[in-house]
Amino acid sequence: MRLTTLFNKLLKLQGLRVTGIRFEDEALVIQVRRRFQRLTCPACGTRVKGRFEEKTRRWRHLAIFGTTTWIEGPIRRLRCPKCEKVRTEAVPWARHRSAFTCHFEGAVGFLAQKLDHTAVSDLFGISWQTVGRIAERLVAEALHEDRFENLRAIGVDEFSFRRHHRYLTIVIDHDRSRVIWAGEGKSAHTLSTFFEELGPQRCATIELVSIDMAGGYIKAVTEALPHATIVFDRFHVARLAQDAVTEVRRDQMRRLEPEDRAAIKGTRWALLKNPENLRATEKAKLQLVRKSNHPLYRAYLLKETFLDIFSYRSPYHARRALHAWLAWAQRSRLQPFVRLARTVRTHLDGILAFIASRLTNARLEGMNNKARLISHRAYGFHSAQPLIAMLYLCCSNITLPQLQLS
Repeated sequence: MRLTTLFNKLLKLQGLRVTGIRFEDEALVIQVRRRFQRLTCPACGTRVKGRFEEKTRRWRHLAIFGTTTWIEGPIRRLRCPKCEKVRTEAVPWARHRSAFTCHFEGAVGFLAQKLDHTAVSDLFGISWQTVGRIAERLVAEALHEDRFENLRAIGVDEFSFRRHHRYLTIVIDHDRSRVIWAGEGKSAHTLSTFFEELGPQRCATIELVSIDMAGGYIKAVTEALPHATIVFDRFHVARLAQDAVTEVRRDQMRRLEPEDRAAIKGTRWALLKNPENLRATEKAKLQLVRKSNHPLYRAYLLKETFLDIFSYRSPYHARRALHAWLAWAQRSRLQPFVRLARTVRTHLDGILAFIASRLTNARLEGMNNKARLISHRAYGFHSAQPLIAMLYLCCSNITLPQLQLS
């Protein structure tokens, strides 16, 4: 078998044939010629015959037998009649304006889904920033508009990716468990950008939106999806009740004399835990609070009664129980719970929507943990775009060809 025939079978590069091989500075340079004559515009896809200019270019390819490998061949420029511009032709073995072959970038993207940027850059001998740019090109090619089709239930939450209040807004599809959109910021304008990209026809299919009680998100959802049901995340609402208990406990610690504080000292976790998870010592602390500090124990009962409402299956009975709880909280003489009652009354429909839909942001919180892992293993991101590209690459069900090492 001829050497050029062997490399033709090894490379499997579409549209190319090997014409020669040489070594240069301990790197393998494979010379190729194209199998086609027409030129393709990278912007509009128009195919033309005549070339404007031709020169030789190299593309980095996957290493062969542990040797750095380059593909060297002619690249042409064309005058596109549709765009009315002179452009470098699009080639099937490499992406436009990329110095790497598609095989090389696919391998980098596949390992970037599994490893940190530093490990990938060391393995392939490229820079940390190049890994990010390759990820952006892969996402731009693989992320299709069909991710916006047939949306029924979506979740929205913010994610902090940098100090000084730098946030992303992340939107997931609950039914397919994948990130469908991410944008910098956490305001109503940021989320409105997503709905504008979605379009009125696809917005009309959305029935449920799970969010926290952020005013900006509520405004954007109400304006763009007036027909959809807003479901406030159960865990965010429960956190409000837990914060109210903590505030009452701290207020009691400030009010009591030093000799009376012993009864509620060390009761923080006993007051916040679910009753079925309490240890014997924590149950004993609660009994001591019950006997010695009635306001704090009342706060504990208010919290537990409030959380029990979320276990109801009937919206009718849940609404009756919640109205009874609101009356109790408002006359409890505990200011944190009086304020909580006002908040709950303002967002009553969204809180009760959980009873019928059982929809929470738990899946989205899991995605946020994965996003945090992506950020940590890259040792942080200076800007939002590389992080957004990695989120799409790792959390949007983008499938890349697996790297075969054996």
